[in-house]
Amino acid sequence: MRRIILTTMAAFSFVACSQDSTGPANTIDESLDAGAFGIALTAVGGYEADLYASRLGNGLPEELRLSDEQRAQIKALVDAFVEATRADRAALGAILHRAKAAGRGSKARAEVLEILKEGEPIHARLVAAEAKLKADIDAILTAEQKAWIDSRISHRCEAKKFPPLTDSQKEQIRALEKAFADANKADLDALAKLFDEAKSAGKSGKNREDVAKILEKGASLIARLATARSTLRDQLATVLTAEQKATGCLPLG
Repeated sequence: MRRIILTTMAAFSFVACSQDSTGPANTIDESLDAGAFGIALTAVGGYEADLYASRLGNGLPEELRLSDEQRAQIKALVDAFVEATRADRAALGAILHRAKAAGRGSKARAEVLEILKEGEPIHARLVAAEAKLKADIDAILTAEQKAWIDSRISHRCEAKKFPPLTDSQKEQIRALEKAFADANKADLDALAKLFDEAKSAGKSGKNREDVAKILEKGASLIARLATARSTLRDQLATVLTAEQKATGCLPLG
């Protein structure tokens, strides 16, 4: 899919500020492409629905790791969101592509505005849909998980200015997330087993010292995974362009 070039609302503002009310609209800035499909996930370093799900799955520390039930619920939400917004995303992409072509050609500003106006209701629906997805995912997370996320996101992120990820960037991010999960599967499984053992011990009446001894066996695993997670986040950040990084919207972690 082509990279989306213009944000509906941003493009409206830009074109409306043009000094020539009848001249060509070929001055449209191609950097005005942020936020066309929503900003809720970019604001938390997730960018896209499936990428955010992966960040939650791989980014949270072991003691806050998503349960299998949470993972399944989040996946169901993401799948439903993608399917429900597919037509609107395609329609808005086509409208913005037409506006780009018109702006580069000889069309007057008013004609470009008319094209962009077609996308206003679609843009509004997509922004609302992404915000709802974020809220629905939040409802699945525990208070501790949400507190960790809030402590790790960049509060200087200017999501409305973040140039959207290209298809190539999305694929690179997906590949990095998968590589992390594959490479660390043994450690992740072993540590999950230890946490389950510790929980069972606590429920069966074992004292804190006994539970602590069980958890101590996973100290090296925790340290190794923490390093791997930090490395992954650094790798994800290198996928972003300088322009994207300048917005402060870095990967969650």
